[in-house]
Amino acid sequence: MNNNLAKITALITLLSTQVSFAFEWWDYQPRGDRWEGIAPRPVSGSDIELLSALVDYRDNRQSKSNPLYCKLKFYLPHATQVDLRVQELRPKEYYKLDRVMPKRPWRQSDFNHYQWATNVIQRLGLKIPQLGILARLKKRGDNDGEYVAPVVFYHSTPPSRFYGYRFAFKVAENANLNYVIFRDDSDITVAEGKLGRQYAGEPFVVSWDNSRAREGSYELIVDGYFLNNNAPIHQSVRFYHKPLF
Repeated sequence: MNNNLAKITALITLLSTQVSFAFEWWDYQPRGDRWEGIAPRPVSGSDIELLSALVDYRDNRQSKSNPLYCKLKFYLPHATQVDLRVQELRPKEYYKLDRVMPKRPWRQSDFNHYQWATNVIQRLGLKIPQLGILARLKKRGDNDGEYVAPVVFYHSTPPSRFYGYRFAFKVAENANLNYVIFRDDSDITVAEGKLGRQYAGEPFVVSWDNSRAREGSYELIVDGYFLNNNAPIHQSVRFYHKPLF
């Protein structure tokens, strides 16, 4: 009887250890040159949040199964620290990748490359189009807004041409919004539009066709008001437009 009880106890201990290991494997933790995994749910503190800033190009990425590696590149106009972050646009698993440690320092006045294995993404059942990416070039301040490098996100070979940018945001409460884009060195508007009503927590995208834009610094401004109290909303995103060819 005691022998059987000992065996049962040992089996329970083994199963508990395996379950604990499986649970801990999903956790947000160091994975070589990055931190990655399921992160604690963030506390929302922003009226409007920039989720992603991507180069827009055409391919059939969404129709393919997840690749073995995700790849990206971005242009760095000057020397600065880069806060590279990958997250779900609509949080379900609360996947996050950040604290990237590149093999060599990020290079200014050049395109920088990075790739990582998709084993965590695949085991969580996530798809590549569900992810947003931000390459922040400076820390967010109360009045400074965001300064980002739009990211080319791909999985085989990088595109030689692209068609614009896609900036994804979300608001904390239902809001009515507009946007405008102008060159950073002038007051000349290069694009503007009405975004209309946007719902709390739901990602929305500002797209810009930059086919006629010349290289240089630009600023995107999203503003409007919350529908529940008419409080104003304002978000500035500065970025450098660098053609890929």
